Amino acid sequence: MIADNHITLLVKIYLIQEERVRVSYQFQFTILLVQFALRQFYLWIKLGILLCLGIFLGFTPLSAAAQESVHTAGGDFLGSGGSVAFSIGQAVYSHHAGATGIEAQGVQQRYELARVSRALEVAIIQTPWSKMPSLPTTVNIQTTEGQFVRVGVNWNLSTLNVFKRGLYTLSGSLILPTFIANPSKVESQIRVQVLPKDPPKDLSLSNATFTGSTDNFFISVGAFLVDDPVDQVHEIRLLGKDQDNSLFEIKGNTLLWSSLDPAPGRMKFTIRVQVTDRDGNTLEKFFEITRIRPSSSTLVIPNTFTPNGDGSNDTWGVPALRFFEQVRIQIYDRGGLLVFATENPDVRWDGKQKGKELPIGTYYWVITVKETGETRRGMLNLLRK
Repeated sequence: MIADNHITLLVKIYLIQEERVRVSYQFQFTILLVQFALRQFYLWIKLGILLCLGIFLGFTPLSAAAQESVHTAGGDFLGSGGSVAFSIGQAVYSHHAGATGIEAQGVQQRYELARVSRALEVAIIQTPWSKMPSLPTTVNIQTTEGQFVRVGVNWNLSTLNVFKRGLYTLSGSLILPTFIANPSKVESQIRVQVLPKDPPKDLSLSNATFTGSTDNFFISVGAFLVDDPVDQVHEIRLLGKDQDNSLFEIKGNTLLWSSLDPAPGRMKFTIRVQVTDRDGNTLEKFFEITRIRPSSSTLVIPNTFTPNGDGSNDTWGVPALRFFEQVRIQIYDRGGLLVFATENPDVRWDGKQKGKELPIGTYYWVITVKETGETRRGMLNLLRK
C-alpha cells in the first residue's frame, strides 16, 4: 500500500515537472512574441516620426512596403524551437528561439529611393502687360508610391514675353531632396496669361511748319510725341501712299520733308500717320503740314553772272520760283531777240543760244508767275573774266 502511494506520488511529481517544462517553453515563446511586437511597434513609431518630419520639411520618407512574412524551422509554430522572420519594406529582422533562450540571427537594412510619378497641375496665373508674374517657388508632386510631396521648382522663362499679350506655357525643373529620384525627368508646367495693354491715347507733332529750300531736300519738320502712360516704345510710320505721304519720311520719331518734287503752288500738305505699340495696338491720325515760301514779288533776282567755266557763278536762274505754279522765264538781248526761255525754274541759263556762246553785255529778263498774276522785269549783265 505504501509502495503504491509512493509510485503515485512519483508520477504526480513527474507530471507536474512536465507541465512546468511545457509551460516554461510556452512562456518563453510568449516572451519572444511580446519582444518582437514591441520592436515592431518601436520601428513603426520611428517610421511615423520620419514621415511627419519629411512632410513638415518638404521631403518624402523612404519607400516602405508593408510586407510581412512568418517562417518556422526546426519545429512547429508553438514548438520548443524554430525561427521567426518579419520583413517591413527593405528592413529585415530575424530572431531564433532555442531551448536555452532567444538569439538574434542578424539585422539587414536596404533602402530604395522614391520616384516622381507626376507633377500636379498648377493654376493659371495672370499678369499685367510688361510685368513679370509672381510664380510659385514650390509645386506638388506625386511619387510612384502614391505619396504627395511639395518640392521646389525652377521655371524656364525663355518662352515668356511680357510685352506681348497671350497665353504662355512654362516648364519648370523640379528641385528634389536626395530621397526622391526622377529618372523620367518629369517637369512641372504652369500657364501664364499676359493681359492686353491699353492702346496709346494720342499722337501729336511738335511742329507742323517748315520753310522750303532750293538746295536741301531733307528738311526736318517736327517730332512726334506719343501719349502712352504704360510704355514709351512705339513704331511710328506713314500709313499707305495716299494723301501726301510720298513727299515725307519718318526717321525714328522725326518727320522730314524728303522729296525732290517741288510741289509747285502748294503750301498745305496732309499726311496719315500710324503709331503701333509693342502689344500690337495701333492709333491713326491725320496731320496738316504747312510749307512757307517767299513771296514772288520779294524774290531777290541776280543781275550778273560769269559763264567762263570756272565753276563759280557760271549759270543764271531763280531757283526759289520752283515753289510757284505756272512760271515762265524769258531772256532777250538788246535788240529784243529771245535768247532763252523756260517754264521750269530749276533750268538755268548758261549764256549760250543753241550751244553758241553769246557776247558779253546787258540782257533783259521777264518773269511771269501765273499763280500770283505777277510779272517782273529786270536787267542781266553777262561777263567773262
